[in-house]
Amino acid sequence: MFSIIVFALVAGVIHPQLQTKLDVLPDNEPIEVIVHMQEQADLSALPDGATKTEKLLYLQEFAKSHQENLLNDLGKLSNVTILQTWWIFNGLMFTATKDIIETVAARSDVDYVIDDFEIQIGTSSDQNTILTPEWNISKVSAPECWNDGFDGAGIIVGNIDTGVDVNHPAFHGRWVPGGWYDAINGVSDPYDDHGHGTHVMGVACGGDGNGPDVNDIGVAPGANFIAAKG
Repeated sequence: MFSIIVFALVAGVIHPQLQTKLDVLPDNEPIEVIVHMQEQADLSALPDGATKTEKLLYLQEFAKSHQENLLNDLGKLSNVTILQTWWIFNGLMFTATKDIIETVAARSDVDYVIDDFEIQIGTSSDQNTILTPEWNISKVSAPECWNDGFDGAGIIVGNIDTGVDVNHPAFHGRWVPGGWYDAINGVSDPYDDHGHGTHVMGVACGGDGNGPDVNDIGVAPGANFIAAKG
């Protein structure tokens, strides 16, 4: 049994989508989860003029020190597998059973726990189906901005996530050639082996606004973009 004494009053939470899965998960069946730690690095704390190397080292050391206690506790358990740790944000991914996940979520150094889910974006194969902009796009009044001539044209959006499928039809070839860095596997050409980064970039600039594309999923469809896998 995973038992940790917590002295602080503030504890993390389990994302509702994960909680739904845990409610029906057999007691001894493991599931992959991602933990976002309570403390996140603040690059503004560094001196003015800090170099890229100094910033990277700061992020790496911050994540290492703030994940150490949790990783040590998880390492004592035979039914936990650490899959990955991140420093671009302070978090980690592991497989464990429901009781362990619930205990981790209750820790004072944990912000929230989510399941490791895949998100797919795509265009309709039925070209006779007219799709209005997604609800979130309308919610922030993006179409009204497009009508006034503000669609992100002239802006380059940056994305650090699981990568981006730059050939996805929703992007209309707006990836900036050379705008790619893979900090995980060192692959020279853009890719996304998870789907999350492509989804996020789609929300930022997918579709073509007031153009003929009926699948408008992005707030700034006129913007170009660069991407990194981190």
